[in-house]
Amino acid sequence: MAAGTRRTRAVGFITIGQSPRPDILGEFERTLGECRFVQAGALDDLSDGAVEELAPQGGEAVLVSRLRSGREVRLAHRHIEPRVQACLDRLAEEGVDLAVLLCTGDFPSLRPRGTLLRPERVVRHVAAAVLDGIRTRPREEMRLGVLVPDAAQVAGAEARWRALAPAVAAPASPYADTDGPEAAARALRAAGADLIVMDCMGYTRATQRAVSRASGVPAVLAAGAVALVIRELLEGRGDADRG
Repeated sequence: MAAGTRRTRAVGFITIGQSPRPDILGEFERTLGECRFVQAGALDDLSDGAVEELAPQGGEAVLVSRLRSGREVRLAHRHIEPRVQACLDRLAEEGVDLAVLLCTGDFPSLRPRGTLLRPERVVRHVAAAVLDGIRTRPREEMRLGVLVPDAAQVAGAEARWRALAPAVAAPASPYADTDGPEAAARALRAAGADLIVMDCMGYTRATQRAVSRASGVPAVLAAGAVALVIRELLEGRGDADRG
């Protein structure tokens, strides 16, 4: 590499659905600028019929994602984690500088072969900082609103987020063309939410604005928060590429 030049960074994005994900990647393109984006999907090699076989049964933990066609799908968590690991391995072979999950769910068994950014952890810390910043009453008296894609995720989300503040969750699909997020935002505000966390990478900047308008409180966009952290990581490594 010539002195003074800077290598284009490669960032790998892993969706638990099918790639590509232009609905999400737009946020990263605006924030990251000149990066090479490499996408991989946990369901990329599956037909629609095979995807249906991954649906949750009974009380299994639910994940929600999108297929290449734009169709929303419900998936059992236990089926997805090994497929995400396969995507991680493939991106490592392609030499990406950083891998990013396009899901705020927790995948504790993943074994990355390089740097892996987990949105669940990023968003949690951002929400904690924002709660401290807007606090007008004791933390234990504040209420955190959580937007999730599916009604089956409400109880789990409230349990997870309760470590930060008393939490109330409401479902609204990020993929259906309805006013669901706005209605859910109004319900969260009526429940006393001081801040809303949009707990899915599928929510967009436009949805964030609609949620904030409908609720009258700040809303944290997961994809936006993660994009900023990626930018900082890449900038921090930039000097090493300059001769």
